[in-house]
Amino acid sequence: MLLYRGDSDIGHCAVIELLVCGGCDMNAVDEEGDTALHIVLMKRNSISTEIQEDQAPTIHGIWSQVSPRYEGNSVALAIACYLVQEGCQLDKQNNAQKTPLDIVADTNFAEIFNRYIIGQRSAAADEAAAAAVAAAAAAEGGEEGAGDDDEVEVSLSRKKPIECVFCSELFDSLVTLEPCKHRIVCEECSSRLKKCFLCHKLIDKRVTQDGRVVAFKPKQPNNERIRYLESKMTEIEESISCPICMERKRNTVFLCGHVACDKCSQTLQTCHMCRKEITKRINIY
Repeated sequence: MLLYRGDSDIGHCAVIELLVCGGCDMNAVDEEGDTALHIVLMKRNSISTEIQEDQAPTIHGIWSQVSPRYEGNSVALAIACYLVQEGCQLDKQNNAQKTPLDIVADTNFAEIFNRYIIGQRSAAADEAAAAAVAAAAAAEGGEEGAGDDDEVEVSLSRKKPIECVFCSELFDSLVTLEPCKHRIVCEECSSRLKKCFLCHKLIDKRVTQDGRVVAFKPKQPNNERIRYLESKMTEIEESISCPICMERKRNTVFLCGHVACDKCSQTLQTCHMCRKEITKRINIY
């Protein structure tokens, strides 16, 4: 789903819908670890193409909903909402450890984007719950009659799952973020948030439905990241260490351009790398 390889490719809404309908990988990444959603949000200021309703009806429908509330970059906003709606992950990090939401943090774009996503997921959860309750009522109706509408309504309110906007899992209840009072994430996801990504206020406390306070858990580096940092440290050490003893800092250069530490260089008559005769040793600091 890497639709944007250059500015001339940005915003081809008809192509986007065609690829999605064809079953493309919504979370494919490029060499920098960016998904299509990352790229749309990073290049949102460059997306200004007109959306043809007959060629991209779904994106056009989203655009007609969000454009009255957000005039700037409304096409990019519609495309981003469509990608999330079709399965692009909001919490997927690129090689710079940034999620799509990090790219637009603290902007009006992010607020409208989050509100649309939350509204759509809430509506989808309501529809799923209503369908489940209706199916259960129909099954019971074969034995006990049609049932009472009030009982179905109570059952709906009791059984309706709520979707965490971060991990997309369904839960019986979500965590209340204080002081803003928004309830948009589950307990696990809330423990990693410093700011509410709906209103961008700093989170003082995270409270579950039963009154428990959820502790903040700083993100721990994953094994892949640790291995990457270790390899970089090794490269740095090799670049400054004497290639002969690998213990002392390289601080002497020969006329051929190769280097060693001052102690090892004193024992050499020819360069250890190119075998040229050493006629001069230059100290570097």
